[in-house]
Amino acid sequence: MDTEELQKYIRQIRPMSDESLSLLVQMAENRKLKKSEHLLEEGNVCDKYYLVEKGYLRTWFYKDGSEINIHFTLEGGFTTIPNSSKARMPSKFTIEAGEASSVWLFDRRVLADLCTMSNDIMLFSRRLLSRMLVEAEEVSNIIKIYTPSERYRYIEKNNPALLQRVTLSQLASYLGVARETLSRIRSKK
Repeated sequence: MDTEELQKYIRQIRPMSDESLSLLVQMAENRKLKKSEHLLEEGNVCDKYYLVEKGYLRTWFYKDGSEINIHFTLEGGFTTIPNSSKARMPSKFTIEAGEASSVWLFDRRVLADLCTMSNDIMLFSRRLLSRMLVEAEEVSNIIKIYTPSERYRYIEKNNPALLQRVTLSQLASYLGVARETLSRIRSKK
């Protein structure tokens, strides 16, 4: 697997020296996933950060027998389960490939060790966590503040690729509406 794309994604988070970049690239593990293959299963501790190179990841949980989607991570995006990772608690969520995917895995403990060796990597790690926190807050605010129709329009404007790639049922779950409601919202364009 070519690491040029990986280097580009890392440098988008924070520019750094070639030496620090080399350390991050060396610690990253590339994994190919089939559609619906799990990276993290509910009940396991999330000890990795995931960077999507190709495809997308879907984060979800079960509630009343239904899958509830809480996040989609497309190419160039990072994801993790912060509570599980930091507190070493079993995750309440599953992360799986939404389609055939290529993902880079960064072990949280190895990254923490590298932070003690390199200021560049420490700053990269901080920016990465801040970016993921802001994204999580944005999704939470969308659900809290907007009506279902406004949520759909927000996704349409800010993340149109999502509308092309996830199923209608998954998108409805993500937006917190029934599939039929989403169909009506879409038809009112």
